[in-house]
Amino acid sequence: MTSGAWAFSKPTEYSDIDPGLFRIDEQKFLGVKFGNEVTLLDEKGAPIQFGDLPNLPFVLVPAYYTCDGACFNVGIALKELLKDIKSLSAGSGFNVVFVSFDKNDTTASLEKFVKQLDLPDDPIRGWRFTRYENPEVIQSEMGKVGYKFFWSPRDKTFFHPTLILILTQEGRVARYLNVLNVSSKDIELALLEAKSNQFRPSETLDYLVSLCYSYNFKEGRYSLSIPVFVGLGSFILGIGLLVGSLGIYRIYHRKNIGK
Repeated sequence: MTSGAWAFSKPTEYSDIDPGLFRIDEQKFLGVKFGNEVTLLDEKGAPIQFGDLPNLPFVLVPAYYTCDGACFNVGIALKELLKDIKSLSAGSGFNVVFVSFDKNDTTASLEKFVKQLDLPDDPIRGWRFTRYENPEVIQSEMGKVGYKFFWSPRDKTFFHPTLILILTQEGRVARYLNVLNVSSKDIELALLEAKSNQFRPSETLDYLVSLCYSYNFKEGRYSLSIPVFVGLGSFILGIGLLVGSLGIYRIYHRKNIGK
């Protein structure tokens, strides 16, 4: 359980909702498949399934399109963070998929949301904005990956985690990240993990470098893996000793032959 896995949109002093309700036991849901055989509606209201998306990992962003608070901040933060990722790019290395959990969202509210965020709305560029075709499945589908949200009539807003989900190309949960508390490197490392060894030649080096990092569930972020560095240092030292020994042997052997 991490702090990043239950950060939530701001409650007011009048709210009776317990923030603990939003906690996600990450290790319980990792590997769960999301959106299997569920039909969404795209930016123009046309039906689309996750299986119709390019065979790439993707950043799933739960949101609702009449939100001008947490969802807006998540969108802005994600846009800026992705700009700093050099090894992967939206549309070719991964997709970004916003999905609304508000049954009242429409094509009009979706378009307004995208316009206000000034986010790319061209599917070719890897950004998609969707909503469920059948609103009755929203609660159960989001619940499959541990994502909880509540409408507060008193506050006239949804309370929900400010999380993004990193999914594999098969739609399985690879990582939960609090987009307001991570770096571009955290997202990049999570996406590289999610690629499941489906790398282009240009991405191989980035993947090898990513192996030097490990995910810290307590902090909800990636950090350098000390055991990996120790192991790598031991390996390099071993190679160095071997090469040095061979060099000394050759010098000694040549001297003996010359006598």
